[in-house]
Amino acid sequence: MGKTVTMTRIAVIVIAVSLVAAACGGSSDPPGGGGEAVIDLGDDEIVLTAALSTFDECDSLLGHLRSEYAERVGPWGFESGGWYGPGIPMVEAMDDAGAGGPDPGSAEAAGASLVEGVDYSGTNVQEAGVDEADLVKTDGRRIFAVSNGLLLVVDAASRQIEGSARLGAGYAAELLLNGDNLLVIMNENSPPVRIALESAAGSAAADQPAGYDGPVTVVQRVRVDGYTPRVVETLRMDGAYVSTRSVDGVARVVTRHDPSWSFPFVYPQGGSGSEEAAEEANRAAVLASELEDWLPSYTVVGGAGFDPPSEGGLLPACGNVYVPSEFAGFGVTTVMSLPVSGLLGGDGAVSVMAPGDTVYASPRSLYVATSAWIAPEILEDEAARRQVAEDWQTAVHRFDLTDPARAAYTASGSVPGRIHNQFSLSEHDGHLRVVTTTGDLWWGQDGVEPSSQVRVLRETDGRLVEVGAVGDIGQGEQVQSVRFAGTVGYVVTFRQVDPFYTLDLADPENPAIVGELKIPGFSSYLHPIGDDLVLGVGFDADESTGATTGSKVSLFDVSDLANPQELAVWIAPDAWNDTGWDHRAFLWWEPARIAVFGIANWAYRWAEAVALRVEGGSISEIGRIDHTDPSEDYGSTDCRKLDPNTAATVEQESDLWYALTALNVIACEPGESPAMVGFECWPMDWVQDEARSSGVATGNETLFPCRPGSLDIIVRSMVIGDELWTLSYSNGNTWESTAGKLAASDLATLERIALIELF
Repeated sequence: MGKTVTMTRIAVIVIAVSLVAAACGGSSDPPGGGGEAVIDLGDDEIVLTAALSTFDECDSLLGHLRSEYAERVGPWGFESGGWYGPGIPMVEAMDDAGAGGPDPGSAEAAGASLVEGVDYSGTNVQEAGVDEADLVKTDGRRIFAVSNGLLLVVDAASRQIEGSARLGAGYAAELLLNGDNLLVIMNENSPPVRIALESAAGSAAADQPAGYDGPVTVVQRVRVDGYTPRVVETLRMDGAYVSTRSVDGVARVVTRHDPSWSFPFVYPQGGSGSEEAAEEANRAAVLASELEDWLPSYTVVGGAGFDPPSEGGLLPACGNVYVPSEFAGFGVTTVMSLPVSGLLGGDGAVSVMAPGDTVYASPRSLYVATSAWIAPEILEDEAARRQVAEDWQTAVHRFDLTDPARAAYTASGSVPGRIHNQFSLSEHDGHLRVVTTTGDLWWGQDGVEPSSQVRVLRETDGRLVEVGAVGDIGQGEQVQSVRFAGTVGYVVTFRQVDPFYTLDLADPENPAIVGELKIPGFSSYLHPIGDDLVLGVGFDADESTGATTGSKVSLFDVSDLANPQELAVWIAPDAWNDTGWDHRAFLWWEPARIAVFGIANWAYRWAEAVALRVEGGSISEIGRIDHTDPSEDYGSTDCRKLDPNTAATVEQESDLWYALTALNVIACEPGESPAMVGFECWPMDWVQDEARSSGVATGNETLFPCRPGSLDIIVRSMVIGDELWTLSYSNGNTWESTAGKLAASDLATLERIALIELF
């Protein structure tokens, strides 16, 4: 390969290999040598540097950050480059009187006899013993959900909303539950947290413009007395919320902060030399920066979180900030350790100066995967860009969870290729298994076709070192789903048909592909339902084109890993499901052998949850649930409905023709309500003359095209006793704090018992 870039060395940083506690004054080389993996580009090189260091002195850390970022600042701020891809003491929960532990008469004590998995279902999690924050939580008696900016408490017995608490103005809220205590974790667009700190301190800097209102992660601790929730504390920290895991009542909250969100840049104002002047000013600002400009800040306040902070400052201590030996991208990934039933604070924060995007946790470890940073210059050259895509590396960082006060950073490693999602990682018996896809994912005539492999890593002297690997999975295809179960694993790839692969991982140094099954479509989520069966939820597809044709569930017999079989199939033509994008949307209720998940058809405007019984090697549909109001006369109107065939009487492809063929159109006389139940209607002033001249509208009629309104997409399902509860949001919008609905149905018949509007 000839010369493809103008630089002698272009750093493509992959955070990997080891942590070194440096002596005062800076970083040091990793034990055993950090090493550099080099991609050969002929006369030039792309350097894949692998090393992490920490600083005992804040001045040394600040000097390092100033130097790194000053090299990469320009007239428009930081050159973002290419980003391919995304201690706290344990205390008892205390009420205002300072008493610890649940009151004997509380719902927490009363619910002690109920058992998750027997009396009610919990969140569908990846690993047993590791809870995941979710949209809804239950203890078998109470249901907790966020709707329209409120935390609502529903009594499962009476099927009534019994309590509520106003939350902050956040979005994408998720919950963790521990007895009578909840953590509510969400994003919020607001001025940087350091502005609040400066304001509380009376600093003149607080009067300065806050810059872009980037995301702030908000964690609220809520105490629930019976059915009455009360916000006790609010913690705010700079950065976007990524994900949370909880083990033994301790939440590990992962955030990603970008310093450029609030940095005081100036920009070119036009004219000769304006870009040079802006770049010079921005570089001067970087060199004059303080740690507060780079690291996230936090505050803790009482109640709903708008009082003066009782605690605050920089989120990680300088000694808990880990920096790659080469620049690794614009972002700070932070892991917070917060007790669900204890006091909030910032002492347990640990940060890595790289943007993290995927989180996996076992009961003893938390892993954060980070994408590589590409220098902007390399993106200007097609050949070099393709080479980087083909030789991509993913970094994985391990944090030990044995200390409830802090997730201790222990090691890093890198693996070739990209990971699909959190299920691509799994820890078992001291080894980390990782499924990656290498090659060019958008390969064509000049690209290298993708293929996937399993790599097994073991922590050794501060490094995650590869001890075994097996490849050639799905040549020319991309990973659609992965699932590990003890010493076996399953991988699904797809292009036109679904190769379902079985893996023997009993010997970590010699993993093996032992079986393969090719079937139409693919599974985007895999769920073991015993030692010998796996349920795959995904999509059916055309075998010749690979185009998806509807939702599909496959029951796989894996009793013989060398010869996996598809025992049964269920298909919903033209239906969509989100299970592969959010595994928490799937429910497996083992006592009744029932699987539940949401499906929808946007073209025909229906949304349901389907319940499937899996037994005797077969899949049978029990029925479906929707959240429509049966009292509504869907499609009714006081006006005259126009027949779509009316379009034949008007000019083809005119505005009126398109409205008549694509929408429901009503013609309303003065005084008639221009509405249709279940639809959104608006006036068509621009075609009124055409409608009258063609005879489509008569007299004083006005035309209103109407399109179907929002769909109540069912996003969660749970079992409480002998009832199946489902949660929906308008158009499945779980990101914004919109109003939702809860429905209770008979578990055996799916007959609706109650529909609750969550205000």
